[in-house]
Amino acid sequence: MTLNQQRAIREVLRSMGLIGESLSLRQLVCAVELAHAEPELLRRITKGLYPAVAAHFDQATPATVERNLRLIRDHQWNKGDQERLREMAGFPIRVKPTTGEFVDIICYYMEANGAFDD
Repeated sequence: MTLNQQRAIREVLRSMGLIGESLSLRQLVCAVELAHAEPELLRRITKGLYPAVAAHFDQATPATVERNLRLIRDHQWNKGDQERLREMAGFPIRVKPTTGEFVDIICYYMEANGAFDD
């Protein structure tokens, strides 16, 4: 993943109300990168995506990644721009998405808008 692609992910997250450089945010960026590179990880969240993200961070476990991604998803849902999330999803979201759905929405939006094009 190039620095421009990572920057693009961070810009989209900022537009959703997620700012800063927390570990949770960095892990979310990593999760989006990995989901783009290996879409099958989104079908195996617990045994695929979480361990893959944990492997990129010292002293992280799949359980801590799951907690961090859930916390950042909850923060976005409760305090971020829900309308922006609905716009990115392309369909009405009436209930809080699962963590996997949250990562998928961001990844889909990035792909649909050419953020991963070289």
